[in-house]
This record gives sequence, structure tokens and C-alpha cells, in this order.
Amino acid sequence: MGALLTKALRPIKSFNIENRAHRVISKEKPVPAPKYEANIEDLKRTLEAVPNLDDKLDKKDPALDERLKDVYVTSHGRPEDDITREKIKQNPNRPLPQERRQVQDYDFGLKEPDRIPYGRTTLGRALEFIESHQMNPNEVTASKIALEYKLKEEDVETILKYFKTYEIYIPETKKSAATFAGPATFRRQLQKSEIKQLEDSKNDKIETRGSNQMEDKV
Repeated sequence: MGALLTKALRPIKSFNIENRAHRVISKEKPVPAPKYEANIEDLKRTLEAVPNLDDKLDKKDPALDERLKDVYVTSHGRPEDDITREKIKQNPNRPLPQERRQVQDYDFGLKEPDRIPYGRTTLGRALEFIESHQMNPNEVTASKIALEYKLKEEDVETILKYFKTYEIYIPETKKSAATFAGPATFRRQLQKSEIKQLEDSKNDKIETRGSNQMEDKV
């Protein structure tokens, strides 16, 4: 609707536009934009204090020019190289870094500490036990996590309550129902398949061992 209205009004707006443009250009002085009342009052006060303000702004003030010539900037500091050498001599056991290669790109954007104090954890370790708890909450409990990762059980319960790993949600369609196909679900399926493979291999070994014993007896 707006586009149709614009097309309909366009001939009216462009009617005799060239003559109107020449009429505006031929004016001796354009009409200035309206000013705010506060600006008008400031201008009045300035003109009352300095009546010949326009003349002063147009002319060069020799007194100001002489004052600018007397302005000098001097530096009393030492070069940066001297300060760096002095710092190296003060503490030779802590030299400045000399490695200029690109910083290693870590998994979570920062290097995790090698030593973790009791009651603390890192982002990677937290994701590990959160995912393990999501895969098997009955087996991986807060008490076991606290014992393994050296954390307080209350803190672990709070983490498991308020933090979860992302899951891929597949919405419902006409042919299939809504399902979760995220990392935890996928790992749970892998874990089940691995357990099944282990059980099958154990059964195969038991069967082969039993058959070998029977052959030895025969």
C-alpha cells in the first residue's frame, strides 16, 4: 500500500520542480535553520560581553601567536630500551618473554592449570562429570563425583542442578516424533553398544574355552 501511494504522489511532488529549484537558488541569502531558545540566549550574552566578536575571530591575534611560540614540550624520561635492560638486571630469574610465535589455541580459549587445588575444578573437568551424570545419573552420582574430583558434595549438587551440556533437539515431524540427538544421547548409545560388544566378546571367549575343554577331555 505504501509503495502504491508513493508512486501516485510522485508526479505531484515532481511538478514544476526545475522552476522551484531555480527560485530557491536565486535567493540572495538562504534562510537559516531555526535555533533553540537556549542557543539564542547564549549568543546574546556573548555579544553583550564581546560586541566585536566576529571581527576578533576573523583577524589574527598577535598576542596569542607569541604565546604559542613560547610553548615547548620536553621529555625528562629515559628510553624504553634502557628501562627494559634495567628490569632484566634487577631480576634475572624472571626474564621477559622472548617467544614471538602465535599463542596455542586451547580447547576452551585458555590454558587450564596443571595443578588444581582441593575444592576447585576447571571447565573441562566440569564438562566431563556433567556429561557423565547426564548419561548415567543413577551410577554417576554427586557423591562419587565429589570423591573423584576432590570437590564438596554440595557444590557438585549445585553444578548438576543448574548446568547442563547442550543437546541437539530434532522437532516433531509427520513421520517421526521429537527426539534428542545431542552429545549425551549419542555417547549413551555408544556406551551401550560398547558394553554389548564387551559382553558378546566375553560370551565368545567362554564358549570357546568350554569347547576347548570338551575337546581336551575327549
